[in-house]
Amino acid sequence: MTLANAQDADPLPGEMRRMLLRQMPAVVDEMEKAVRSGLPDYTHIADDTDGFSVRQVIDRTVSCFVSLHDVPRPGPATIAELIALYEAIGAQHGRLGHPLDMLRDALDLGGRVACRRLIEDAYREGWPESVLGTMTEDAFELMSTVIAAASRGYADVCGRDPVDVQRDRLRDALVAEPGQGPRPLAELAAAAGWQLPRTLAVLALPPGDHPQMHVLPPEVLADRSPAAPYLILPNPRDPGPRWLPKAKGGALGPAVPVDQGAVSLRWARRGLDLVDRGVLSADAPLRCVDHLAVLTAFQSGDLLEAAATTLLGPLLELPPRRREPLLETLLVYLRCGDNAVLTAERLHVHEQTVRYRLRQITQLTDGTCPDPERHLETMLVLTWLLSPEVR
Repeated sequence: MTLANAQDADPLPGEMRRMLLRQMPAVVDEMEKAVRSGLPDYTHIADDTDGFSVRQVIDRTVSCFVSLHDVPRPGPATIAELIALYEAIGAQHGRLGHPLDMLRDALDLGGRVACRRLIEDAYREGWPESVLGTMTEDAFELMSTVIAAASRGYADVCGRDPVDVQRDRLRDALVAEPGQGPRPLAELAAAAGWQLPRTLAVLALPPGDHPQMHVLPPEVLADRSPAAPYLILPNPRDPGPRWLPKAKGGALGPAVPVDQGAVSLRWARRGLDLVDRGVLSADAPLRCVDHLAVLTAFQSGDLLEAAATTLLGPLLELPPRRREPLLETLLVYLRCGDNAVLTAERLHVHEQTVRYRLRQITQLTDGTCPDPERHLETMLVLTWLLSPEVR
């Protein structure tokens, strides 16, 4: 459903509508609090926009969203009024010389609060999944509509599409899944004044780590969403730009051809998730290509768990104090190419200790482990088993 055909949508059952209306003031309060605390400098600017306060804008937006499934449903005038409001907000941004990025951030902050409350209500009240899915789609559609309206208002004042809007469009296209890009990348890059590189990599930043906190070169494209910020680095080099080590806690996806940015973003966010869970550390940005085994293992944890019994058998039945030294020794031994001397050096134990542990492994598994033909599978299983989260 889109806002254009909102009048054709089925209304919600009466109790659902009444609950949404009852909770609307509290939702508006929470959304306003999130925006004011998350973007204090921006709300000072926004409060002076076309005579509307931040709270009034939030209230009108939420009211329109609720009315999409109310009885009576909103007429074209109601939706047009909201669109006109955001066009005025965008125009005011243009007149004052403020980019639209902060408005997008404010909508993102408020939208996350609204979606969280909506999901909580749906699960608590036992709403049908189809209803929750439809309302979630409506929320995203509404956000897209008002952002587009603000962009038009901004562009009308500036006399052209603002560079930051063009850069955002290009940024989104660079990390879009195949087939979802709105226009050819070369055309978007030209409109944004950005030279299209041969390769790129995406640096995912922790939630709340605003890209403006970093001194970035102009060729870096930034997504400033508080929930999931990231940077697009053109033609990444090894070991990387000089400013990159300052972005602590981030995860750098692999360098990929310019039309495969979604791949780099996907792996960067998977790496960031493992950092957040304590599986990997990132005092400097984590380079995903340096942790292939861990990232691969955690993508297939359920499969590796099922395979562990087949590959390691009785070793898993030992108490942790006996099991873990044997598993760790076996993993390092396989990584060292079955070299006991090198294994001992890396584990800081005597060579005979390594050989003794290997004999124990052989005895406990009746000589089936390690299987020379299944080294790779065994290493993946061991990498997963020995991670801090699984131990």
